[in-house]
Amino acid sequence: MKNADKILSLLNAPGFNARLIEQNEAAVRYYNEDLDFNALKESMRDLRAMTPDQIFAMCDDFFTFDRVKLIIAKERECAEANPLYASSFQPVEGSFFSGLVLVATDQFTAILMSMDGYEIELSKQRKPGQKRSLTFAGLPASLHFYQAHQVELATWRIPPFADEDDLARADIRPERVGSRIYSTGDRASFGNFETFEYNSKAGSSALCLQVQMHQGGAPMSLQFDIDTLKLVGASSPSQEPTRLQMLATAMRMFGRTDAMEELESLLSHPSHYVRWHAMRECIGIDSAWAHPRLVRMSEQDPQPAVRRAASATLEQFFPAERISAAA
Repeated sequence: MKNADKILSLLNAPGFNARLIEQNEAAVRYYNEDLDFNALKESMRDLRAMTPDQIFAMCDDFFTFDRVKLIIAKERECAEANPLYASSFQPVEGSFFSGLVLVATDQFTAILMSMDGYEIELSKQRKPGQKRSLTFAGLPASLHFYQAHQVELATWRIPPFADEDDLARADIRPERVGSRIYSTGDRASFGNFETFEYNSKAGSSALCLQVQMHQGGAPMSLQFDIDTLKLVGASSPSQEPTRLQMLATAMRMFGRTDAMEELESLLSHPSHYVRWHAMRECIGIDSAWAHPRLVRMSEQDPQPAVRRAASATLEQFFPAERISAAA
């Protein structure tokens, strides 16, 4: 293990735990008081009343390049002084970027990202037959380039759609609507039905603030094959439906028949992902209780894919009931 001796000597040093806590507390005080994160927290008290543009502007105003440089310097100082330093900022890493989560709430996430064009170019190389997708998160996002050299972004757009639209049969396709080289100081924002693609080459680089909303977007996140532009996947764009689905699964795993009333309320949730997932878990808990509700879902749910799934489930698992009803 690299630096094992140094780490062990720190752990065994008298008063190490006290110093570790003191160093971490000092860093938190520095961010909250000297860099004024307390003021940022105060401005975020009522995020649900703010529009995405207002949140983007708030992050832009607070995370100036000068403040970001101070954050980076402090993180480097703390890490060098203590290899076990517990940062206030979560590190993140992707195929062509690395960075720090500066703010994370249920409404948005602000990430400081460092990107390299060579890594972007490598990430797009494919073996024969390998697929690559273009993802529309379905949520607004913004970029502020603190430093940028020959950074090219392409903007893609899809037609607006609603949760009840039958996308499986609609042949919806993304359209590339423009491309631009971004420079230091430039900003960009993207709506619910837009996405961006990095097309930078070796030699380009960027340090930017990316703010990604988590609420109030499109009803679905969509994935398209980059070559054919055909729809290949869909998922929930926000965390709330996923949490409700997990909760419904937990109720079924623990056999919570006393939770049927709460589960029934999910059958009318605005997201069709939640409605159908809740129905599946209801069937697993009490199929007799679920049957009439499944019939109603097969006939009345506003999402065609849910109606088809409910009908298929009735035919496969409740054939006797369907024959009885027909007679």
